[in-house]
Amino acid sequence: MITRATVVTAPIVPANVRPASGELSRVLGGMLAVGICVVLAFAVMAFGSVEYWATCILQVASATLLLIWAAGQWANGKFSIAWTPLFVPALLLGVLIGFQLLGHTAYWYATWVKSIQWACYATMFFVSTQSFRGEGRAKLLGMFLVCFGSLVALIAIAQGGTESDKVFWLFPTDTHSVLYGPYPNHAHYAGLMEMLLPMALVLGLGSLFRTHAKVLLLFAALIMAGSIFLAASFGGILSFVGELLVLAILLLRHRRRHRALLSILVLVLLLSILVVMLQPAALQERLEHARTQAEQSDVTSRVAIVRDSVPMIWQRPLLGYGLGNFVEVFPSFRTFYTDLLINAAHNDYVQAVVEIGLVGFALIGWLIFLLYRDGLRKIRSWEHDYESSVTLAALVGCSGILIHSFCDFNLQVPANAALFAVLAGAAVTKRSDRGGAARQGATAFLPFDYVRELR
Repeated sequence: MITRATVVTAPIVPANVRPASGELSRVLGGMLAVGICVVLAFAVMAFGSVEYWATCILQVASATLLLIWAAGQWANGKFSIAWTPLFVPALLLGVLIGFQLLGHTAYWYATWVKSIQWACYATMFFVSTQSFRGEGRAKLLGMFLVCFGSLVALIAIAQGGTESDKVFWLFPTDTHSVLYGPYPNHAHYAGLMEMLLPMALVLGLGSLFRTHAKVLLLFAALIMAGSIFLAASFGGILSFVGELLVLAILLLRHRRRHRALLSILVLVLLLSILVVMLQPAALQERLEHARTQAEQSDVTSRVAIVRDSVPMIWQRPLLGYGLGNFVEVFPSFRTFYTDLLINAAHNDYVQAVVEIGLVGFALIGWLIFLLYRDGLRKIRSWEHDYESSVTLAALVGCSGILIHSFCDFNLQVPANAALFAVLAGAAVTKRSDRGGAARQGATAFLPFDYVRELR
């Protein structure tokens, strides 16, 4: 079994053929890192990329990122892959889906469409493992997620405060869900914030910045956390609490845990005061009617979907019905009446077993195990090291969305799934040396020196 990341290299052409290849490779490396951030920003702001046109652009953009990475390898004069053990279960999942496409699927076209989307996520994961290596690249990702998350949260709060029924005050939605921020579904917005806010929180708790910068980072985390409560997503609130517990458990292993845990408690106290002061009407309404028939029907319908999925699993336990086929097959097993389209199981784990069977589910479990195993090895010096801090924040963000997946389908939303893939890639990417090459590779493309510390 592979226990640590390795780098596999194979020469392509002699280095003296292209004298400027090193500089070009650094520029392309910077383009790749910035490109990943741009693609994530587009995916989120384009309504979570749930529309067909946005999904298509996301897929094309991920393929473009892969081409940029390949061009960088060509310019560098050698083919170099930063290996991670997560590639093994990911490749086996690809083999399983390919086997389904050979005829072992209930509806071939649905599996084909969904497999292209999963290939997009796999590409985002791969380029992230190759790109965000070194202090400069880690800071780029961390600062982007903090700034972007704060901006989206502020827009969402402003939009929610005006009681607008249109995304960005301009675009109406025909969904039956409650919209919030750039997403037509408030629960999916909450899932987005669950992955973004740990970056600001972890960087604010560490020792990488001076006091004034840490206050700004913690304030950004407070704004993002507050927007989860304002979005009035019960699943999002519970998942946020869950990831705070995960962070607290991880911090218990470190020396200065008392200061960090005290900071988390202060943040929770400030968040409670903020929620009480704002008195979000949507959350109050949901709490007041938590025992009414309308609320019960929502909860009951989710339980009923999971209950009716069990016979589906029993009928095809090993390989499932084919990726993307839940919506196609479920009507044949549904035992309750509804005039709405059941487009997801509202439980990503149950849907995974239905579509790719117990074999595929075991591969996903293996992948998640390796994610935490390899990620936890990198967080020992999280207070003073950017790569370790980004890894810790990524693990906490992934934990939040994995908890939320028990009661919703956030990982069926392309923007959230792509962000999860990037966080997972950043968490397990091979640590590079602390020399200048890693920093230059990240900054060659940028017009400003983002590596300068906020001190």
